[in-house]
Amino acid sequence: MTATATKPARLWSFRDGIVVLAAAMLAYTLMSWGHMAIVARTVGMEAYLGAGDRLPASILVISQASKAAALLGALWLLGLLPKRLDWSAVGLKPVKRGWLILGGVAGLGFVVSGLLLVKAMIALVPDWAGMTRSPFAFGEANGWAMSVAFLALTFAITPFAEEVFFRGFLYKWMKGHRPVWLAALVSSAIFGASHIIPPQAINAFVLSLVLIWIYEKSGSIWPAVLAHAINNIAGTLLSALAAQGYLPALLTAPG
Repeated sequence: MTATATKPARLWSFRDGIVVLAAAMLAYTLMSWGHMAIVARTVGMEAYLGAGDRLPASILVISQASKAAALLGALWLLGLLPKRLDWSAVGLKPVKRGWLILGGVAGLGFVVSGLLLVKAMIALVPDWAGMTRSPFAFGEANGWAMSVAFLALTFAITPFAEEVFFRGFLYKWMKGHRPVWLAALVSSAIFGASHIIPPQAINAFVLSLVLIWIYEKSGSIWPAVLAHAINNIAGTLLSALAAQGYLPALLTAPG
């Protein structure tokens, strides 16, 4: 087999990928800035950083929905439509059940390892402790409809959008032009940076490397989507239980 035969298929040129990435990140950044501006004018940035009042559910719902739309919209309009590609190009392909099970196990496993990683980071930078508190308060204070909408976005829409864009497109495009290890590191760094808050950003970077491995080995984005979703579900439930004092210190993030 020749060296050229082993190279991954290039569905997008380097310029194509830059255009999609720039458009998505511009829209994503504008949404983030808008989100922060609303927070600053309402409950204050202390809420965003883990202190003071919790964020209103409506702000979080609009923020997550708009960011998901920015990622998928840029990908479809600039990455798939001009090339006449369908969504299978970004990994939306059938996969064996075993890979889905592995994805679920990986998602659960990373909740524990991710918690340990956050604890280690906060031990090194104690000022980050307040940033680990969930910005959202569940229940009647935010209205049950908004709570359900927030959970649906956190558990399903956001994991789907982020996996399709950051692994299905961004990583796949980069590895068509750069070594796999570099594509994995750079795409994971961009994914981490999109989370803004330092503990979340570093945790997301490490999680991305795991999800890339699952995507590479399975050939489908669905196991990574499931791993991401289960990680979000388990992390949210642990945060809710920790906030009520139901968890031991081992399973509770500082702050």
